Amino acid sequence: MKQKFIFMVSSYKSKTLQDLLKVLSGNIVAQGIGFLTIILISRDLGPEQYGIFSLLLSIFTIAVQVSDFGVSTSYVKYVSENLVKAKDIFVTVVLSKVILSFLITTVLFFTSDFISLYFFEISIYSQLIQLIAFSIFFHAFFGVIVSHFQAIQNFKVFAWLNIVHHTLKLLSVVLIAVLFENEKHLEYFILSYSYAVALLLFLILLTNIKCLTQIKIFNFYYFIEIYKLGFWVFLSSLATIVIMRLDIIMLQKMSTSEEVGYYSVAMNIAMIFPLITASLVTTLLPKMDQFLKERSVKEYIFRILSKAKYVIGILIVLEIMSPFVIKGLFGDEYIQSISVFQILLVAFTFGVIINPISLIMYSLNKVYLLTLMNWIQLPLNYFGNIFLIPLWQADGAAISTILLKIIGVIYIITFLLRFKNDK
Repeated sequence: MKQKFIFMVSSYKSKTLQDLLKVLSGNIVAQGIGFLTIILISRDLGPEQYGIFSLLLSIFTIAVQVSDFGVSTSYVKYVSENLVKAKDIFVTVVLSKVILSFLITTVLFFTSDFISLYFFEISIYSQLIQLIAFSIFFHAFFGVIVSHFQAIQNFKVFAWLNIVHHTLKLLSVVLIAVLFENEKHLEYFILSYSYAVALLLFLILLTNIKCLTQIKIFNFYYFIEIYKLGFWVFLSSLATIVIMRLDIIMLQKMSTSEEVGYYSVAMNIAMIFPLITASLVTTLLPKMDQFLKERSVKEYIFRILSKAKYVIGILIVLEIMSPFVIKGLFGDEYIQSISVFQILLVAFTFGVIINPISLIMYSLNKVYLLTLMNWIQLPLNYFGNIFLIPLWQADGAAISTILLKIIGVIYIITFLLRFKNDK
């Protein structure tokens, strides 16, 4: 009996490691392609126009997050527990997200003039915002497809979808840089980022044409269950995505587009740590319930914390290399991104450690506690930026991010270490 248990645990660990490697390798390739795309765009546009590009992309990303309504995460958890009903659940969620994305598109379309005037003090970008608003539908649909393969633990397809999506963006950026005049690049780059997913969706549907015949299926029970869980995830993820973009938004309002450009370049390089985090979260989320049946919460926390030394080692190496990385990849005009990058690396180190730990909240049905934490962090980030941006510009925004990460680590670990796991 004991040998059988050991074999089961060993097999579980082996399968988890294999899945993690699939996701991590897929994410590395996809983000590597995405990183190359950012290098091309930032060097082509320069700090000021790249700052404008980053802000427009932030506005679009927030709109996509709102249209998701936390369903991508709640869908993974619900389907992983009801695999037999996966097809019906998938169709139900697709239909619901079509409606929701249409509503968000409408709001963004009719507020485009206000958004352009508020952030740029000129209405020149209102038409561009209207154009990217229509791509929200495609991102909503694609998000369900990606979540579906995560839920059924087909991580190979999950990884390939992300790789192809980033590849399409890279190819479109290269074509735009070669074929069109420089003054059109900003507009066409943001459109390529928004609509590359539409081509990928077309290819997916072309090879799965039979699935269109099942679109008529809609189960109201699945809709309620997924959106009930998704509501708390939505509030939490909305606060998170706003926090991630708030620095860029406030830098644009309180400083200059150049500072936004410096910060955005540093942010994109520092995303190496969120890349590791995303791989861990993607792999562990559908497995968390089973894991906690065999182990205690405290054991899981200490196992994650025991790996922190490797993360810190990577941090030290990257801190030393940062000046060479910035200058080599982006050129001397982005030299002011170096200090921002070094600060953000420290901030994201905390995220690598705490995000996998926070997954326990989903299994304990304590998602609302994550939501509460994120909405506490949001005003703290705002006031931190109000105080620090005038003092140190982009560096100040990065320092504010570190303070938020520290607060998040203390909040989550304090709660979970006090949790009594009777199992």
